[in-house]
Amino acid sequence: MNLDTPITHLMVPDPITVEVGQSLADVRRALSGERIHHLPVLQHGKLVGMISFNDLLEHGAADPEAATAGYLDQHLSIRSVMCQDVIGIGHRATVGEAARLLSAGGFHALPVVDDDQHLHGLLTSTDLIDFLLEAGSEAPRPINSEPRLKALEHVFKAAELFLHSGLAETEHARLERAIDAAR
Repeated sequence: MNLDTPITHLMVPDPITVEVGQSLADVRRALSGERIHHLPVLQHGKLVGMISFNDLLEHGAADPEAATAGYLDQHLSIRSVMCQDVIGIGHRATVGEAARLLSAGGFHALPVVDDDQHLHGLLTSTDLIDFLLEAGSEAPRPINSEPRLKALEHVFKAAELFLHSGLAETEHARLERAIDAAR
């Protein structure tokens, strides 16, 4: 496993996004129509926030019923529901850097941005877990340096946080396999 691997090798390029002026109904459709949990929110092509299904739940805006959805869309906006204090990662960052951010965070997606906040991709905990699973299937290599061991501890912490996040049971099973394979 190479923690110096560029995140551009793992991230989802050109993820599905929403513009800040779209409706919450658009967000619900995007989240339910794809197997995704987070949407970067853009304004004039720049990242201004993230919105997740959990954000919709917290604001009572996850109900797909047309009457309720119409009412909520009249009283709530993407800007009022989204997380505006987004932690992103630079497009030149490494897997080790992403693991440290995800393990310290309490969030499961990192928008990959350039210096001007233009979105290049999205890196999720699942992407990181898939990387671990692939790396775990390779012949084990000894970890000789303390920084590499510290970075690996951050990866495990991120995986543990994700395990207890309440996401779908299949994601939990994938995480358990990744953690067991890495141990």
